[in-house]
Amino acid sequence: MKKLHVILCLLFFSFISCGDSEEGQNGASAQLNKQSVLNPTSEYIAVFGDIQCLTVNKSTVSIYKHSLEWIEEQVNQGINIKAVLHTGDVTGSNGEDRWNLFYNATQEFALKIPFFTAIGDHDYTWTGQLISDRFDTRFNDYVNFPLSVSKIVDYFEEGRMENIIVENYIHGQPYYFLILEFGPRPEVIDWARMYVGNHSWINFILLNHEYLESRGGLRTTNLKCKARLRNTTYLTPTEVWEQLVYPYDNITCVLCGHVASLYALTYGTNSSYREVPQIQHNIQEEPYRYDNWLMLWEFPIESDSANVFIYNTKTEKYYNNKKILFKFKYTDNPPVSSVKKEAMCIPCPSKGEYDITGKKFTAKRQANQIYVRDGKNLLFLVGRIWM
Repeated sequence: MKKLHVILCLLFFSFISCGDSEEGQNGASAQLNKQSVLNPTSEYIAVFGDIQCLTVNKSTVSIYKHSLEWIEEQVNQGINIKAVLHTGDVTGSNGEDRWNLFYNATQEFALKIPFFTAIGDHDYTWTGQLISDRFDTRFNDYVNFPLSVSKIVDYFEEGRMENIIVENYIHGQPYYFLILEFGPRPEVIDWARMYVGNHSWINFILLNHEYLESRGGLRTTNLKCKARLRNTTYLTPTEVWEQLVYPYDNITCVLCGHVASLYALTYGTNSSYREVPQIQHNIQEEPYRYDNWLMLWEFPIESDSANVFIYNTKTEKYYNNKKILFKFKYTDNPPVSSVKKEAMCIPCPSKGEYDITGKKFTAKRQANQIYVRDGKNLLFLVGRIWM
């Protein structure tokens, strides 16, 4: 009887210590956050590079799914991962079996975290090595996740995901995704130029598939857009740079895949004499193709630069044992962590300044309205804090 009494006591105190009290929940949350390798005050974008080697069968797709689960675990621990980007080539050659493997692994994840991918040359139907019809693809049937679609603010062709503009914010600042098709048509670039030019207060990441060489620098030889696309117009990476990236300073950086190297970084000087970072990521070649390498872009609070590193979600090791492979500047106005309230009306900033939505300030701020000071600008918000 005494032994039974001791056991019951232990069970009781265990129940109390594991209960739903606020203190218990906070303690558990703190423990989870302590275990994460990511910084809870930073915001992140996760990048997959060319997963065509992982959508072959159930065994290989489990590698990809493990990394998705790792990302979801970080979010559950309080890490702010804004979106997942993929650099194109989801499949080997548009096979329905491969698309199903990808979709089944991704669909539940994409209900919680926005997932976007460029279309690669291997995502079309091939006749030999040729793509005779750029619309002959299952791409749009398998990447139109509801949460992702809800983030689209503009598109070149209604109902298609190849050429879209996606709303995204980093620490409250607009930092949209401009996602283009493989070998983009001139009319697609004209559409992108108009949107980017008409939204000068918004910064953009340009995501497309074939753009850089494996060691950096624009891809100018062995162009697959030239070798494979038929019955359609297209622009080369050099033409995309000259017509879209070079003229518009609000294209903050470029992300691509396609070539056979784990990562590359290069810079190009745009028309405003700013050095534009252009980043490549691809896991399809040995020794990386059957491993859990994931590129992460970290945006620390109160910093104008993003840290880029590659992490193995299975071995929990950094590529080359480096927590930061490189940095790139992404904003002129570093985000700040302080949020203030004032119980008085003050004049709006000077004429010509914009708030976070791109609207000009035209009236006095209301009493008790929350604002965040961001660099030189006051970003006025009603009813919510963009953090």
